[in-house]
Amino acid sequence: MFLCVSLFLVATACSRNAGAVNEAANTEIKRIISAAPSNTEIIIGLGLGDQLIAVDPYSRDIEGIPAGLSLIDFFHPDIEAVIGLAPDFILATEVNSFGVADNPFKLLGDLGIRVVQVPTSNSIEGISNDIIMIAEALGVRERGEVLVSSMKEEIAIIAAAGQLAQKKSVYFEISSMPTMVSFGQGTYLNEMIEIAGGINIFEDQTGWFSAAGEEIVNRNPEIIFTFAYPGEDPVSEIKSRRAFESITAIKQNQIYVIDADSASRPSHNILRALREMARAINPNYEAAR
Repeated sequence: MFLCVSLFLVATACSRNAGAVNEAANTEIKRIISAAPSNTEIIIGLGLGDQLIAVDPYSRDIEGIPAGLSLIDFFHPDIEAVIGLAPDFILATEVNSFGVADNPFKLLGDLGIRVVQVPTSNSIEGISNDIIMIAEALGVRERGEVLVSSMKEEIAIIAAAGQLAQKKSVYFEISSMPTMVSFGQGTYLNEMIEIAGGINIFEDQTGWFSAAGEEIVNRNPEIIFTFAYPGEDPVSEIKSRRAFESITAIKQNQIYVIDADSASRPSHNILRALREMARAINPNYEAAR
């Protein structure tokens, strides 16, 4: 839970595999290190997973990465260990250097290792641009264009189904009590609620913030989305909150757990979370596709 919330808060402070495409990857890049799970997912989506030599610990379970990769804590990286892996290319994000006085990636760049830092994207269009940027940096721009095109095609299908749905008000809780982090405009999750056919109860807010329980009750969402982390039962916890029993979503048992990884990582895999949201908001979603 801490990682997801931290990534979202950092975003506030900072502003299908396409392997069938026939052009080759940049021949100068053979050994890639990914410092963030969203980057790892994009590298896999571009069909370059076999060129990964190390990833961050949160990428370890991503489908498609080679077995036995080195895991490096990029918030406090062992620079000697990174250099010892002899990477050609390191793909980092703003999150890795946020709040760090001595940016380790600058040192690595000074040593001649190519480092690209991906800006934190708060929109679906931004995610699409990141995919293209990463693909171009890795010498496979056409693969990136195919991946983005496929993502946009499915988003358009979900949006068309969402337009046919009866609009429902949605509260999306990123973290549970006592912080109850949620979001408003200027976030890709808010876009996803709208695409799926819902209305964010906090659409009058901007960015990420801690929501007051009384305000959630007053805005009376018809649907509640949340994340489930190991050892937690968020649905039962939300239902047990004092005064929340008056909320329509709770009275009608409309609380849904959304996949935290796909929702919190700005990559093409946001589609998984978007599908889950569409099914919850629009009962006719599958038939409308």
